[in-house]
Amino acid sequence: MNIHLMNVAVTLIEQRVTPFANMLTRSPHITAMRDSFALAMPFVIIGSLMVPLISPPFAINSGSWYGAYYQLIRPLLLPTFELTIGLVALIIAFGASASLAKQYQLPERLSGLTGCLAFLIFIGFKENAGTNVFLGGMGIFSALISSFYTIEVMRFFYRKGWCIRLPDEVPVMTRNSFQLLVPLLAIMLSITVINAVLKASIGMILPNLISEALRPLIIASDTLTALLISLLICNLLWFVGIHGALIITGIMNPFWMTYLVENQQALVEGASPLPHIYLQGFWDFYLLIGGIGSTLPLIFMAMRSQSRQLKSVGKIGLIPSLFNINEPILFGFPVILNPLFLIPFICVPMINACLAWYLTQLGILDRAVAMLPWSMPSPIGAAWSANGSWKNMFMCLFAFINAWMIYRPFFKVYEKQLTESERK
Repeated sequence: MNIHLMNVAVTLIEQRVTPFANMLTRSPHITAMRDSFALAMPFVIIGSLMVPLISPPFAINSGSWYGAYYQLIRPLLLPTFELTIGLVALIIAFGASASLAKQYQLPERLSGLTGCLAFLIFIGFKENAGTNVFLGGMGIFSALISSFYTIEVMRFFYRKGWCIRLPDEVPVMTRNSFQLLVPLLAIMLSITVINAVLKASIGMILPNLISEALRPLIIASDTLTALLISLLICNLLWFVGIHGALIITGIMNPFWMTYLVENQQALVEGASPLPHIYLQGFWDFYLLIGGIGSTLPLIFMAMRSQSRQLKSVGKIGLIPSLFNINEPILFGFPVILNPLFLIPFICVPMINACLAWYLTQLGILDRAVAMLPWSMPSPIGAAWSANGSWKNMFMCLFAFINAWMIYRPFFKVYEKQLTESERK
């Protein structure tokens, strides 16, 4: 592909993809989804830290001192795991409700609590004597739907004025509480009626129906095709200066969280292989080495470059890129809207994705069971997210070498252009 065709491709992306991406970025519901998962992240990370302690990545001899210690400590750690990972849907219900309410200028805390209560009625919390499965990963989609329904009903009632209004002299919290009474009653009764009608007619409540309806989509989203499509969209958006990761992770987070909980439960139960490959750990540590586009090799090339511009950008961007923050490279080289880097920026992570996918499917690489901060250095994150897998760490290093080899010829062409321009 020559430079002219690359410029045409960049123009088409700007004209066709950018408006739709901007619309998604401004969507209050996408924003609420993203905020809810950000709120749930510390709880999920703490729960994930319990995984290697509850299910160590090595065999345990029950007759050894460590085996006796393990039998003693495991029951003490299980509640932390169960009350973080096991209640993730309830946390997301609060976060999504509060975030959407904030965007609509409704009381955040009351809205968040209303969303939690609506979700508990929505999943038939009292109908199950044991632990309700929808409180964990299986209930994430139900949590989002019930939260959006709750806040939209509240917003409708408030706009119509169908609520109790008290004088301004009354304290704010009391005014807000009385104002919520009528919409809260409507929300609770409507969800109860919907579940009662569905149970009488088809024998299941709405969360069961949602789970069955979304099952094909959940299965399809854990495929190499879904992985490559999400990568392509994300990198194309970033190439024209739009934060594509916000859109893709906002859409994929419900799936990733569901997969994570199922992988963790399978690990605790001793199942092999674990059911899912495409989790956030796969995305963050195989495909974002140094940031979007796996641009970390460009840093080391730039630091030894003959171009003053590239050398200075490399020195500035080294530390951030080690923690997967590559805006100095994207805007300093620049990579964004630079036709020379269009092909490697898109192809590098896609090639690494294919390699990692097939190696994981063959059982050579281990599957992720933990959520870690995306800013963790990739080799460490790849190992730790898969319960301490050294094979995943070496796969991450191989992906770095692969990215270096693909980026190298494009970098040399760009370096030559800049060097000649600086001489002049």
